[in-house]
Amino acid sequence: MKSLVLAGLIAFSGAALAHGGHGHGHGASSTDWQARAAQAKTSQTVDVSACWIRALPAPAPSAGYFLVKNAGQHDVKLQGAASATYGMVMLHQTTQQDGMSKMSETHDIVIPAGGELEFKPGGYHAMLEKADTPPAVGSQVAMDFLFDSGEKASAQCEVKPANTKAH
Repeated sequence: MKSLVLAGLIAFSGAALAHGGHGHGHGASSTDWQARAAQAKTSQTVDVSACWIRALPAPAPSAGYFLVKNAGQHDVKLQGAASATYGMVMLHQTTQQDGMSKMSETHDIVIPAGGELEFKPGGYHAMLEKADTPPAVGSQVAMDFLFDSGEKASAQCEVKPANTKAH
């Protein structure tokens, strides 16, 4: 069992490192998202909870998982995220194609009116890169999530060990 978990982590780390080699220049930088978050007002209808980060050994990026709930009467689109802890935060989706796991950057993730969307291992997640100092397991990392409405939702994310599978 331990070898399967280790193999999975190595595969995830390898995919993340391979993905990291492809330019991310088309997305907004973390500084841009942080500036937007500083100006955004806190949403009264969208909430982010159950946030946690799977800490992976450097230089592999870490991954963030969370639950987004939209109590509003209109769909909202999650467009980006920011954290002062990480120099780069990107929204990704893992999909299966021809028996292979594929990870790709994504934007405008729809959270339906009155609904929710769980960001979890094997699906949507936040890819967290370029930490000045990787946060310690057990610590909390603040993150802001930005929506097409110009609003944000904030969450404290608990850093968990690399072998954690779910919240």
